[in-house]
Amino acid sequence: MSIAKQHLDGLNESQQEAVLATEGPVLIFAGAGSGKTKCLTHRLAYIVDAGKAKPDEILAITFTNKAAQELAERIVATLGIDRAKWQKNPALAMRSVLPWVGTFHSICVRILRLEAEAIGLKRTFTIFDTDDKLALIKRILKESNLDPKQYQPQAIAAIISSAKNELLTPDQFAKFVNGHFQEVALEVYRRYQRELFEAASLDFDDLIMLTVKTLEEEPPIREKYQRQFRYAMVDEYQDTNNAQYRLVALLTNPKTENLCVVGDDFQSIYSWRGANFQNILNFQHDYPKARVFKLEQNYRSTQTILKGANSVIEKVRRRSEKVLWTENEQGPPITVYEASNAYAEADFIAGEIRALRSLDYPLNEFAVLYRTNAQSRVLEEIFLAEGIPYRLIGAIRFYERREVKDILAYLRLLLNPEDKHSYSRVVNVPPRGIGPKTLITGGAKLTSFNEMIDGLRSQLASKGPVEATQTLIKAIKYSDYINDGTPEGEARWENVEELLNLASEYQTIEEFLEHVALVSEVDNYDRQSEAVTLMTMHASKGLEFAVVFISGMEEGLCPHLRALEDENELDEERRLCYVAMTRAKKRLYLTLANQRIIHGGLTATIPSRFVKEIDESLIDRV
Repeated sequence: MSIAKQHLDGLNESQQEAVLATEGPVLIFAGAGSGKTKCLTHRLAYIVDAGKAKPDEILAITFTNKAAQELAERIVATLGIDRAKWQKNPALAMRSVLPWVGTFHSICVRILRLEAEAIGLKRTFTIFDTDDKLALIKRILKESNLDPKQYQPQAIAAIISSAKNELLTPDQFAKFVNGHFQEVALEVYRRYQRELFEAASLDFDDLIMLTVKTLEEEPPIREKYQRQFRYAMVDEYQDTNNAQYRLVALLTNPKTENLCVVGDDFQSIYSWRGANFQNILNFQHDYPKARVFKLEQNYRSTQTILKGANSVIEKVRRRSEKVLWTENEQGPPITVYEASNAYAEADFIAGEIRALRSLDYPLNEFAVLYRTNAQSRVLEEIFLAEGIPYRLIGAIRFYERREVKDILAYLRLLLNPEDKHSYSRVVNVPPRGIGPKTLITGGAKLTSFNEMIDGLRSQLASKGPVEATQTLIKAIKYSDYINDGTPEGEARWENVEELLNLASEYQTIEEFLEHVALVSEVDNYDRQSEAVTLMTMHASKGLEFAVVFISGMEEGLCPHLRALEDENELDEERRLCYVAMTRAKKRLYLTLANQRIIHGGLTATIPSRFVKEIDESLIDRV
């Protein structure tokens, strides 16, 4: 069997063409479930087996360690490399066999450590994670006498990260500063970078930014890596930001342009992280000689699911021209269920899972997806009550989330003055300058806090849970503290609002807290056991399940409220819905509630426009 034929077995015609197109720039539009990883693996293995390049002469960049590991393992199997060594220590084996297969950050760390001496960097530099970054920003604010409640660390961290993703140093960022808050952020950015330099440290954004700077300013180093990488491949190219886009261009040999990028603009859902789906749509403009291949055959979903997903995505304004199709069975219709409220919606989902279990679907083949983390609360409660094991992915369980625990601790303290544990949790939340020393020695700040709690305790004695919680939140200015203007801050505030929605179901604070305590105590199933997966639609990208429920299919949730007046954001919501729908292999459910508790009050909702866009012939309305 020829080398080419060996690596083409089991591939469809489009995949085979993409594997054999090794020379020059190549763009592979890979639709959901179209065998993208298989195509990439065979292409890389073919390049090695055909003698076009050695494994260490190929650069393959992914977005996650999981994707890098999967790609490397498949290549090892395809090339027939001894798996015993690989399985004993996969990370070490991957570096020794395929040293340049990895994430953007891991590739950059490797380059920076190799070139550290030449660019005046300590080879042993430390990498700051998100917590380290926030801690440093908080210290800078404190030492600059800046109020962290007014200049929230998370918001400043987001501004610094955005600047670095656009490859802007503090001096360059200064040209774009607009308004007082950004002026403060700029000054923090300047000092933050000085502190990192003095500590011989880099944060995640620096890893890419500094590598780009090195390649731009040091031609010998740039040319060295352009010679080193005879072939370059980039997965999920639609998710690249400006810094990543520039990095890929600098590592590509301009003489051969042997760059292959793979992705799907239909699945670009991370603009809030700086991702720019235009990068993949502009590839042919950047590389006029590029050959384009479309992987449109879907191996995952039924025909019905694909037709439904296509009807949602086709209304995106700027997109590539491709339509997913499949030889799979027609499959059952997409089930649409309109519940009276969120509890009825969760009850329906639990009932369907129980019914489908009788058809031999294992629990780990079920997924319930939702637009916001706060939506998991009702689902978790119903699943606990029904004894359905679940696994929460990509988020902390609702009652374990920091903002939820903060508010509950305050309420417990207001109800029970002897609750020392709750007292110690909230005494400096939001920050009010009360540290361990003040707790021991006392002082005006501690006295002020105690007086505030005593005042709230007497004030809230006759109020119900919702009014009491709202009064508390306002008194401690928790909204200013938690909602810092970032997507993460918005998600945290949504969780606080969901807690208010729950409080509206009880007559007294005592009943409310008792309910929460009991839910938390029951929530102790074995995480390793077979379980239904609960996750956000964003977190589901790259995964697949036999049965998928997408809950909260209402205007204001999916699409999200903030996207309703912005066409670009609405397009992204549409792509997100498409991603969620194409996770399903056999059965897809779209559920919604006619009424949902919002801001503590029962509010009428209307079905999502995405549901209305699906042809009725594909739908079974329950």
